[in-house]
Amino acid sequence: MKICILPPVGGTFTKYGDEHKGNFLLQTILENIRQKGGLDGVDLVVEKGYPVEIPQLERDEEFFATRSVGILKRLREICNTSRYDGILCNSSIDPGVFAGQMVGNYYKMPVVFAMQAAVHIASLIGERFSIIDLTDAMAQIDRRKVESYGLGHRLVSVRAIGTNDTETERLCHDFTVGTNAAGYQKIIDAIVTQGINAAEKERADTLLLACPVIQPFENEVRKGLDDAGYGEIQLIGEVSAGLEMLKAMVNMKILPAPRAFSGDHLKAKPEYR
Repeated sequence: MKICILPPVGGTFTKYGDEHKGNFLLQTILENIRQKGGLDGVDLVVEKGYPVEIPQLERDEEFFATRSVGILKRLREICNTSRYDGILCNSSIDPGVFAGQMVGNYYKMPVVFAMQAAVHIASLIGERFSIIDLTDAMAQIDRRKVESYGLGHRLVSVRAIGTNDTETERLCHDFTVGTNAAGYQKIIDAIVTQGINAAEKERADTLLLACPVIQPFENEVRKGLDDAGYGEIQLIGEVSAGLEMLKAMVNMKILPAPRAFSGDHLKAKPEYR
């Protein structure tokens, strides 16, 4: 099985990475997945994201709407090569998700968006899940997106740790080169604290790590929850969930449903919508 991951953007997003392997945070996420056997039998390629610069720190509706244009452009380009059995779109809050699934349907290519996969898996294994993300603006969009997936009744809270992705990425990079261990631990503590709050105050049974810049902390967060007595709370990283969902679609030989994600090319149009 040969599949690819499409990062959200190129440009400054890969300032700490290798253009052939992806942002170093994605490399860390994939290495964690590989150690758990999640990439066994998979030929995985990290494609280049659409090359844009990201000068602003705010991650709001306008930002993600702008980002979706580049994601869809690269998705269509990759589908058109026919090099892969499936494509995982890895970006916070799934920008362009419904249009992207229509593109996948048009090219007869399994296409999965990471957040959508994660919330469906959370709904499968439990009844009350909470999302941990970076900022309040992103939390608002998380909730709207989950409601559009039909799972708003299972989402009991979206909790923000109060830092932007540029700052979090820098802290992670500094730690990997031997500096700023205190800043790195501060992020872990913030995620664990919000996870415990979700378990206690909203009775969440499952936690989702949303933005790709906090998913590399999954092992440390798991340990923090275990040490605090919350070993029964399930923890899901969106990239891991997306890869498993994509592998299932490829193995089952299924695509985004034409009637759900169609353009004018749909042959058997329903009588009504």
